Amino acid sequence: MLTKLYIDNFRCFVNFEYRPGRRELILGHNGSGKSSLVDAFLFLRRFATSGYIIEDGLGILNERTRWMNQRQQTWELAALLGGGAYVYRLVIEPFGEPPQIRVTTETVHLDGKPIFEFQKGEVHLFNDQFQHKVTYPFDWRRSALATIIPRPENQKLIGFIRWFSQSLCFKINPLAMGARAEGEETFPKVDLSNFAEWYRHLIQNYPRENATLLTSLQSVLEEFSVLKLESLGENIRILQAEFRHAHDPPLKFNFNELSDGQRCLICLYAILHFVIARGHTIILDEPDNFVSLREIQPWLNAVSDVLDEGKGQILIISHHPELMNQWAPDFGVRFVREGIGPVRVTKFNIEPSNALSPSEVVARGWENE
Repeated sequence: MLTKLYIDNFRCFVNFEYRPGRRELILGHNGSGKSSLVDAFLFLRRFATSGYIIEDGLGILNERTRWMNQRQQTWELAALLGGGAYVYRLVIEPFGEPPQIRVTTETVHLDGKPIFEFQKGEVHLFNDQFQHKVTYPFDWRRSALATIIPRPENQKLIGFIRWFSQSLCFKINPLAMGARAEGEETFPKVDLSNFAEWYRHLIQNYPRENATLLTSLQSVLEEFSVLKLESLGENIRILQAEFRHAHDPPLKFNFNELSDGQRCLICLYAILHFVIARGHTIILDEPDNFVSLREIQPWLNAVSDVLDEGKGQILIISHHPELMNQWAPDFGVRFVREGIGPVRVTKFNIEPSNALSPSEVVARGWENE
């Protein structure tokens, strides 16, 4: 699981260090850096696992901290996987005119020993016994880590890359979701606008998890029966939800015909059973925007049960009172800024004798006083 995220010179993050637990509720006022944390993680994951080339660097250059005059941007990510402590470090900087981005440092260490290094335009590869094996030049505009091919001697490095690629961020937007699936998508988009294509991939590869998902949905969606992908011509499928009332014939609705809350709830349970329960790390930004209080609580309880079994990791960004009341006392952290200064992380703190609930304390601005 993710154990540390260090960010320097990205938006409001200056020497920022965050050490999450297995479950965490991230609180903070608007503008405190919560959503920027998601964007920073997304950039880092996309860069390190997709292999795309930074053509001109203007996007990430414009994200440098406004009040600093610093060229380099630094990310460091630590994860505990299979009993080993991995650390990934990336340093990038601009050069030339017009400015472009180049990677000055990209490394992966396991238990303090190198298994991958890119320094000064050269890649250095190590085997699973930490023995140096290969050196070769590489394009400084892209991640060398993203191009590593699995081999029998580099399984430790490949294990980290797979974990990183499967660590997902979500900002669920049911308004962007359709029912049409023209193919399979291995990875979901951040807003889950490709949910139908992702679900088509999931049911082919994880039938047991799909059966568990349907059972959960039957318990939380009134008269829900099943999700189906109906054929609509060659290689095209339509995602439908079927509902049954007593002995009446079933009613079928295309996924985009469901309410926003129903689509969001289906996505939340899909994330639970297909991602968290399979041991992956996720960051979930305000999952409660379209879901009622009565619906979010059973999902929270189901997530807690999975985490209590030692599976997966979830970091939730939310202002929802039910989430605050359940998770803030034991698992809450606050992102705090003074004015437009840098972000710092503090533990959520409330006096045990306080008669108010955590959400009421937050509403009054009395937390950590």
